[in-house]
Amino acid sequence: MVSPFKFLNAYDKTDKDIFFGRDKETKELYERIFETNLVLLYGASGTGKTSLINCGLNNRMESTNWLPIFIRRQDNMIASFKSAIKDTIKEKSGGKVNAKESIPKLIHDLYIATFKPIYLIFDQFEELFILGDDSEQDAFFEEIANLLDTETNCKVILSMREEYIAYLSGYEREIPELFDNRLRIEMMSNGYLKDVIIGTAYHFKINLSPTDEDIADAIIDRLKDKKQHIDLANLQVYLDRLYRMDVDRDKNKTDRVFDEQLIELTGNLEDVMDAFLDEQIEVIEKELKEYKNINQKGIPLDILFTLVTDNGTKQAVDVEDIKRQLSRQKQIDESTVDYCIQRFKEMRILRELSE
Repeated sequence: MVSPFKFLNAYDKTDKDIFFGRDKETKELYERIFETNLVLLYGASGTGKTSLINCGLNNRMESTNWLPIFIRRQDNMIASFKSAIKDTIKEKSGGKVNAKESIPKLIHDLYIATFKPIYLIFDQFEELFILGDDSEQDAFFEEIANLLDTETNCKVILSMREEYIAYLSGYEREIPELFDNRLRIEMMSNGYLKDVIIGTAYHFKINLSPTDEDIADAIIDRLKDKKQHIDLANLQVYLDRLYRMDVDRDKNKTDRVFDEQLIELTGNLEDVMDAFLDEQIEVIEKELKEYKNINQKGIPLDILFTLVTDNGTKQAVDVEDIKRQLSRQKQIDESTVDYCIQRFKEMRILRELSE
């Protein structure tokens, strides 16, 4: 039985019925984007910024005839920016796109093709500063300044982790309004976290026993970090694990129950994350043995540890350098590194890397 929880995926427009706890922020973001052409959305990692846009704002904007274009840096921000616009023009008009056109001209062509106001949403915008160099950053802000100076029916939303906000200050000269219209997303309070837990359980017909409040409190207690905060992605990972653990303890019953015994059996977040990583590493090792005749244990972990920092976040790395390093130090061939990286992406252990 497949778990219904989001796990490491963000909420999207189709998840409207299970998107709880962010009504206030959705309303405020909705109002702010009508006040100006540039909105800065920021907050700590795990506050659900992507879900707020993809699900909360997307559904709120449904009646306004908007055209959202979601942009992630990938290999280069400007290249991804242009590619997203060109792909949308092709999708909406079916016509050819002049690759040499400027971004403002492409936006204008898209508006003429659709007669819809265009919203450029730069998600996980901090990647420009984590992975991009000064020239890429300068080029991007120059493009945005030019775009905002033209009379196009276009708005820009920059969504990023708050610890990278300071990097923006160097570009206030190019874009004086950069900080004028900003919205900070706070960590969700216990009350709203309970709404998420109880609301999604009710939607998926999961009983919380002995009471909704008791089980919601017990889950929250298992997930708090040293600052008493809870990462929303971690909450979904934990709920997913609870669901699968309940299925494992009784596959024959049709009704699912989250109770105190199940929570005790599942353990804390660290237990859940360790179990998840162990499971996925074991899968990859079996695949390496089957498809590449590699019997050596620990290769996937060696590769993973090279790609992440001590606190578990992705490093700004050159994959070719990583391949050479692993070949020299661990005798791991390049095709094996490529295979493991691809599987890490598919398993949602890692997001896209700069390659």
